[in-house]
Amino acid sequence: MRRLHRALNHRAVRLAGPILGLACSAVFISRLDLDEVGSAFGNLALWWMVPVLLFGCVNLWLRAVRWGVLLAPVSPLPTAQLLGVGISAALAGLSLPARGGDAVKVFLAIRLPGVKLTDVAAAELLERIVDGLIFGTFISVAALAGGVAGWPLTLGLGAVAVYLPTLLAIPIASWYLGSCAASGGPVWHPRRLLDHAVGAAHRRGPRLLVRATQLSVLAWAAEAVSYYCLLVAFGWLAPPTLPFAAVGVANFAFAVPGAPAGVGTFHMPVSSLLVDSFGAEPGLAAAYAVVLHLAVLAPVPIVWLLLAAQRRWVAATVRTVHVRVP
Repeated sequence: MRRLHRALNHRAVRLAGPILGLACSAVFISRLDLDEVGSAFGNLALWWMVPVLLFGCVNLWLRAVRWGVLLAPVSPLPTAQLLGVGISAALAGLSLPARGGDAVKVFLAIRLPGVKLTDVAAAELLERIVDGLIFGTFISVAALAGGVAGWPLTLGLGAVAVYLPTLLAIPIASWYLGSCAASGGPVWHPRRLLDHAVGAAHRRGPRLLVRATQLSVLAWAAEAVSYYCLLVAFGWLAPPTLPFAAVGVANFAFAVPGAPAGVGTFHMPVSSLLVDSFGAEPGLAAAYAVVLHLAVLAPVPIVWLLLAAQRRWVAATVRTVHVRVP
């Protein structure tokens, strides 16, 4: 374990993410035709950014509700509090490479009342598996419905083939790891944490998992609507399956431990999806990928400002009440 810890903290590992992001950015920029990109930006209808950002905020809210379901605390936590944790982690992720915002999210989550580290681990485990299955399904259905072959179909079907059995195997893994721990076999720390996390996930039961899945589908459908509004903003009435495929590809791209905020590793797969699979002009695809990247990140500070305003309003109301009480 010490060797693994030293390896993960090696300077080369810490620099691998930013280097990968810079390499992808260099390849992405080298393929740009500035005249085509400029023409695409010139056709952008800015007022369409309102629904783009609105549905992006709805996505964040639904994900916070889902996270509260997966944490399964003894007493329900306010959605605004859960949303605050997610927003703080997302803001940290804008500046930290290699998905450093996830570590911030865990650190803040274990401070919530009635939430243990095993609850956070179980929630994150289920969240990743459910989302991965949804993204793979989105890509696969979009590719099959649109007659798209190549890497998108391979990515979608591959994700379904990985995440679906993993989701179904959670009860079996919970029973197996629990029986091993009960039998007195050697249990090292990461395995003990995995044991508790899988056990906590299994104890949540199928109803909770179904509820979380429903919220996940709604959240990512809202994100797909946001993506489609941006396509319309560029003057492209694309097939309705395209934004769902783009949601899956974009989120898998964000999952790559790259540069802060997914710079580079986000733009290449999204623009390639539009060009290779849906026949978009390279300039339009590049402009769309750049604006989409900003549009996906913009709801984070917007919601943060709304939460800050809400806290100030509540604090001012409480002070006013105290002043009026004799």
